[in-house]
Amino acid sequence: DWAGSQADRRSTSGYCVLIGGNLISWRNKKQNIVARSSAEAAYRAMAAAACELTWLR
Repeated sequence: DWAGSQADRRSTSGYCVLIGGNLISWRNKKQNIVARSSAEAAYRAMAAAACELTWLR
């Protein structure tokens, strides 16, 4: 959701972690910074999901 918030132009990131079809973790959060592009917003969301997967491992 690149710059989806009209008030502060911040993007919203979200992800779900499934193992064997079962939901074990999820997160939906407004990003801390204003992304300059949709690619940057997607990269930040991917990095947050990768951190969660590393922690779960």
